[in-house]
Amino acid sequence: DLTPAGLLDLTPAGLVLVFCFVPSISAAIFRTWSCQAYDDPEQDDNMILYMRRDLSIECGSDDHKSTEHLAYFLIAIWPLGSLLLYGSLLIPCYKPLQAKTPTALTRATAFLHREYELTFYWWEALELARKLTLTGAVLLIEEERAFLRLLVATVICSVYAVGLAIVRPYKRV
Repeated sequence: DLTPAGLLDLTPAGLVLVFCFVPSISAAIFRTWSCQAYDDPEQDDNMILYMRRDLSIECGSDDHKSTEHLAYFLIAIWPLGSLLLYGSLLIPCYKPLQAKTPTALTRATAFLHREYELTFYWWEALELARKLTLTGAVLLIEEERAFLRLLVATVICSVYAVGLAIVRPYKRV
């Protein structure tokens, strides 16, 4: 049933699927830029880079560039699209949640906001952004700079933990 009511019936299950699979699928998309260096058999003292996920694709080649274009498209669809989905579902819930007058949409999206204080009904979208940054965007930092990756991830987690301690968005602590 593709009527608005039928779509709202499917929303809770869809949100659970997005919640479960966005971080891992996003990390796989971001691994497009993960390359491994190998000795070049044709030239001594020269290294050649190949994608970790597909050793038939040389990084920087035309094949890799087309893979990157696909990855950009998939990033727009999956991780950014998921954030947009969360936001577009949560924004219309603001007034009904504040007025404590449940609607079909607030019931269908309860998975996103029921664990949070009313003021922080949007926190799950922030949590998704944090997950996407840690599982995806941090992978864009070159692997040779592993310490920088760890530092960025640690700063993100620390800021988030401090924010949680200060804001206390959860209903039950």
